[in-house]
Amino acid sequence: MAKSQKIITIVLFIICVIIQIIPLIKSGLTYSYGIGYWGAMGHDGVWHQSLSSQITNPLNLTLPMYHSTPLQGYHPFYNILVNTLHRLTFLPISLIIFQVIPILTAITFCILSYKIGVLLTKEKLGGYTLLILNTTANSFGWIVSVLRNGTLSGESMFWAMQAPSNQINPPYQLSLVLILALIYILLRALKLKRLTLPSSLTIVLILVLLPITKVYSAPLGFGLFFFYAFYNIYLFKNFRPLVILIVSLIFSAALFFNYNRTSLSLLEFHPFWFINSMIESPDRLYIPRLANMRYTLESSGNIGPRFLALQSLTFIIFIIGNFGWRVLGFIPQKKTRYLNWVLNILILLTILIPTFFIQKGTSWNTIQFMYYGLFLGNIGLTIFILSQKKPIRHTLLIGIIISSALPLIGSLPQYLGSLPPSALPANEVNALTFLSSQPKGIVLTVPFDSFQKYNFDTTPIPLYAYETTSYVSAYSKHPTFLEDEMNLGNSGIVYKPLLDASTKFFEQKNVFQDRGFLVNNQIDYIYLTGLQVAKFPLNSQELSIKEIYHQGDTLIYRVLR
Repeated sequence: MAKSQKIITIVLFIICVIIQIIPLIKSGLTYSYGIGYWGAMGHDGVWHQSLSSQITNPLNLTLPMYHSTPLQGYHPFYNILVNTLHRLTFLPISLIIFQVIPILTAITFCILSYKIGVLLTKEKLGGYTLLILNTTANSFGWIVSVLRNGTLSGESMFWAMQAPSNQINPPYQLSLVLILALIYILLRALKLKRLTLPSSLTIVLILVLLPITKVYSAPLGFGLFFFYAFYNIYLFKNFRPLVILIVSLIFSAALFFNYNRTSLSLLEFHPFWFINSMIESPDRLYIPRLANMRYTLESSGNIGPRFLALQSLTFIIFIIGNFGWRVLGFIPQKKTRYLNWVLNILILLTILIPTFFIQKGTSWNTIQFMYYGLFLGNIGLTIFILSQKKPIRHTLLIGIIISSALPLIGSLPQYLGSLPPSALPANEVNALTFLSSQPKGIVLTVPFDSFQKYNFDTTPIPLYAYETTSYVSAYSKHPTFLEDEMNLGNSGIVYKPLLDASTKFFEQKNVFQDRGFLVNNQIDYIYLTGLQVAKFPLNSQELSIKEIYHQGDTLIYRVLR
């Protein structure tokens, strides 16, 4: 590689790594106002902090935000990895989540993307193309946003999250690194016409880990290796990859169902939920005329050609809108026809699952299957671009890069502002640090009130008012009675009875029932902060509780036995 090429490669890698880590890199750090959280990290990042900080047995996990109830309906490998790194390095959990792992995964992600692009196209330009697409590829939502209100936004207008936001979902980013490693190993094996023992063992490890890293990645990982095994059986009568596939499937299923005994019951058959909500919701594409047409046809019972034509139209909009330029990659090329068909079949699978199924509790979770279809679409688009003659190739590449980079102007600045949307105030940091030094026990927090945030005119909004989160368990290192109802619902946990009981306690209508609530649920501490202190005055004597901390607007009681 010439010196100029090396410089271009290094600069491109640095730019792509920076784009990858921007959504997380400022979160979890201490500022003058406390600990800041940008974007979704005020909820999702805190969840990972809470779960990762209280793992004692990796094979038997509990939910620290739900009085140590066994974990279910979740893929915990990312959190186990964070906890393991914390124990080995003694680095703070938040530093590992928001700085260390994002930088490491971004670097690995970019290196593998480049290498795979080169292997597929036999050109360095192919490596650069896949690297750029895996970092910046976007939906066509920004075009709609520009036409409607002149802003460069709308990444998830058609529902699916796009490449620039990979790191917002850390387990997803980790699963992409595993899948890229799998693809790289398989491409090398195809080139060498054999699968070495180290490669075989690595593949088994990847396939076993994928379902507990991000369950939505399992169909893609196993699908890729299934087609590799089929290829070997069909051409070479080599059944070794099939044995590897079966062994991996057995071990991965055993490990997955150890954490997800009830996971299959979370899926619900609900055809076209995403597509219909896309045209009905003002925060999505929102085409009321098409929505009204569908309502009219449905209510009249006219489920005929017009209705099917309407649903077909909205489905096409859904696909083209989400995949953007990646739809060009659906076109098979002569030299890579088999690979194109493999990619298209797997992409179709990732589309069909969310088209017909939603998740109970949080309907939109199944759209994450499509994230992996978009990811594969980058490979298909890279092949398509590099298969064109040079003048067309360069025009396509420049146009796609520019149209992918433009939306970044609208999305990335939200993670670079001097003030974040949410924060853990400095006085609460001190209070929770004090609480973490107390004997282990269950902490009762005030149930989340979504109206509290409207009491704040400026950001950052304190976490207790910003969103239902598990920040008390994350920073106190104690299990809480009930926090983060959103993720509890995602996990299929029936928390409503305890939420009602907790709400009733803070109403303080019957001191005998309230004391019984504390004793029967083995509550050890009560935590109040901000506006909660004045809103929920507690009678220490009648409830047999003792004030052990009161500084600023944060108050902690110990429940006496």
